[in-house]
Amino acid sequence: MKQIVLLGVIITLLAGCSMAPRPLALHEVEQRSYQDLSAALEMQEPVNGPISLYGAMARALKYNLEGRLKLMETSLALEQKKVTSFEMLPKLVTSAGYKSRDNYSGSSSMALEGPNKGNESLVSSTSQEKESVTSDVTLMWNILDFGLSYVRAKQEGDKVLIAEEHKRKTIQNIIQQVRTAYWKAASSEVLLAELNLLLADTRSALERSRQIEREGLAKPRQSLEYQRTLLENIGFIKGAIQQMHDARAELARLMNVSPSTPFTLVVPATLAELPRISLDVEELERLALSQRPELREEDYRARITSLEARKALLQAFPSLNLHAGFNTDTNSFLHNSQWWEAGARVSLNLFKLLSQPAIMRAVEAQQGVDSLRRQALSMAILTQVHLAYNGFMQAREQFELADQIEQVSTRLSKLTLAEKQSSTGSDLEMIRSDTQAMATKMRTMMSYAQLQQSFSQVINTVGIDVLPDKINDVPLAEIEASLKESVVGIEGLLAQRAANE
Repeated sequence: MKQIVLLGVIITLLAGCSMAPRPLALHEVEQRSYQDLSAALEMQEPVNGPISLYGAMARALKYNLEGRLKLMETSLALEQKKVTSFEMLPKLVTSAGYKSRDNYSGSSSMALEGPNKGNESLVSSTSQEKESVTSDVTLMWNILDFGLSYVRAKQEGDKVLIAEEHKRKTIQNIIQQVRTAYWKAASSEVLLAELNLLLADTRSALERSRQIEREGLAKPRQSLEYQRTLLENIGFIKGAIQQMHDARAELARLMNVSPSTPFTLVVPATLAELPRISLDVEELERLALSQRPELREEDYRARITSLEARKALLQAFPSLNLHAGFNTDTNSFLHNSQWWEAGARVSLNLFKLLSQPAIMRAVEAQQGVDSLRRQALSMAILTQVHLAYNGFMQAREQFELADQIEQVSTRLSKLTLAEKQSSTGSDLEMIRSDTQAMATKMRTMMSYAQLQQSFSQVINTVGIDVLPDKINDVPLAEIEASLKESVVGIEGLLAQRAANE
């Protein structure tokens, strides 16, 4: 027996000494990265045709990793609540043991009184075998722990609701980002081919100007100024093209589509249909104060804090432990090798009782902080509503102005083309006019994208939900149809005054 124990100790020490950290190898990191990418893109419906605005929103809601993370966090909070609920149950504990020794456990007695005081009064004897097996099943219940577990379960329930509000806010942010990225990417569908053609024409004109300069067919100052203008135009066009590619990459990220996956967007023939807001600011404020996820989250946090006061009050009560169990023992010296036992025990932590006033003051201070934070958040939300509303009105005016400038620029471009065809205009004037026309057209598209972003910002600031009831295990087309109905309903709500009038 001693040899076995010694061998076990030696093996344990050797195992502990051999534990050294092992850094990850490069191929392991690469393999994990590819597995993560594969997991992020698998089980997705492929892109089979042009993607509409609502189709992009549906893909973002169903496949966006940030949204899926919030869904998993909500599920995690719900599972934690279930775990806390089990803490209210009594504890049913089973145990078994084996005990062995190389000799008997014996003892003797010494007389404390009488003529044999101080002498051994009995010979050494034992009531315990060398080996024995014990087992028991005990049911234990602490009344105070039950009360505290009940309060903690209610707090975990409020945490689940907080996770739901986090998910709501994430979905609202994703919808806003998709609307903005979609219309910026839609601009590339309209402008990218024209920008590439204009870039090629400008580079061709630059090369001709350099050739004229080398041959001395024009004045050096005139050639250099011409080249400088062309180079500035090239810089503008390449910057615009890069913005188009960035917008498409951002939209692909939101939809959880690989950046290398080609896709086209559904772009309306005209931009005549503009978003409208007919509700006044006061009505938008009322909607925001009742709908914003952040305010609902603060309400749940206030409930959690109030439950902390109840927990502190419960901890001031005595703890009552009840137990009952069945026991067995193979020791043959026992008169009864099986027996039932039950008991109760009351205990009170006096130091915990003394700390109650301090705990209650801390809870009251936390409630004051929660109330003040909620008030500050309410004021911040009202400010956000005003800023979003004013931003939308300004964006609408900017779009209308950009549209008028584009119409004038288009007419000028046509006029310049006519002058060039009649030999009264130059290539530089034509390219400058085309670049200006393209710049104004691009500004119009960007102004429209900004208008859509501002409109989405109003919806986000008000806190209206567009999330369908179910996303998982629902076909993408069904989510798209549900989203379209929801978004159109929200747009109708914001424009309902105009409809009534």
